[in-house]
Amino acid sequence: MSESEDPLASLVTRSVGGDVQGVRAEELVAEDGLERKRLRFTRDGHATTALFERSPRGIVMEAQVLPFLARKTPHVPRVHSRGIPPAHTSLGPWLLLEDLGDAANACDGDATDVIRAKIAVERAVAADGPALRALGVPVRTPLDVVRQESGDANAEEAAVELGAWPVALVHGDLTCERARRAERGVVLMRWSAAHLGCGLLDAIRLAADLRERGRTRDADVIIETYVAEGGGPTDDALVRAAKRMDALLRDARRR
Repeated sequence: MSESEDPLASLVTRSVGGDVQGVRAEELVAEDGLERKRLRFTRDGHATTALFERSPRGIVMEAQVLPFLARKTPHVPRVHSRGIPPAHTSLGPWLLLEDLGDAANACDGDATDVIRAKIAVERAVAADGPALRALGVPVRTPLDVVRQESGDANAEEAAVELGAWPVALVHGDLTCERARRAERGVVLMRWSAAHLGCGLLDAIRLAADLRERGRTRDADVIIETYVAEGGGPTDDALVRAAKRMDALLRDARRR
């Protein structure tokens, strides 16, 4: 098959612009059910890459929401193009993305950069609740999340306290592995679990990941920073509730 007949080569040529030549596809290990390929090519004489990801059929959240976010904030991957096949086809939606596979893990430096990037994303779409809902982003309360993940009565009590936090866009799976350092700052990847709800849950998930890495003080600072700068009530009771939720959810995952 000639390059002109190669659908991935044609996709890159149409999507990234400039003089694109020598497109080669490198299969990557599937992740979270995603088909993944790294596409290597030259653009205007410079070697570069892009990432092709296809979700399972019917899983459309990231393909719907990520292009919208990329127009609003530099703290998500750049989207070159996307495709959402008709519901009756066997193929899932796809994205052609900026390749951040070689970028440094953002938690390797000051982890508060990660939570501040998340706050910046929230602020960038703070007035876009109706548009996000129209894209299919669901609304989930802290209690909904806890009942799905734990069912612990003490965690449910803490979740009720977290309900005092204003509704924001929640990443839904914010860990160190989802945060990369690019030249423009921290970039947060994998928005397939996004919902509208309590942004404190993102700080709690990131804090839990840092605790698993032995960075207990950094974990506490993540929660404290989010409460102080996230735009909600700067209430010590919320900090305590978030830290209690962190401990309870970690215990639930160990069981």
